[in-house]
Amino acid sequence: MNTVSLDFHGKQLTATLNRGETESGVELPHREPPMWYVTIAGTALTKLPAQPTDTEATVRDRILAWLEQHPDMLDRDQIVLGGG
Repeated sequence: MNTVSLDFHGKQLTATLNRGETESGVELPHREPPMWYVTIAGTALTKLPAQPTDTEATVRDRILAWLEQHPDMLDRDQIVLGGG
């Protein structure tokens, strides 16, 4: 499982697993622990640490918990890239 999709309040979100390597298995120069990158309509929202026991259901639950803590992030107009 490399991607998890879910619909939340009419918004399509996707979480993509990054294991710190390219698709061919080549390790990236700045290795980071495996992360789920969560996007809405192609715009990055957040990243969540991956767990070895992750299932589609547990990843969805973690995304939903994050969304409940950050409800304003459902509106792409509220997303400010670069932190500014």
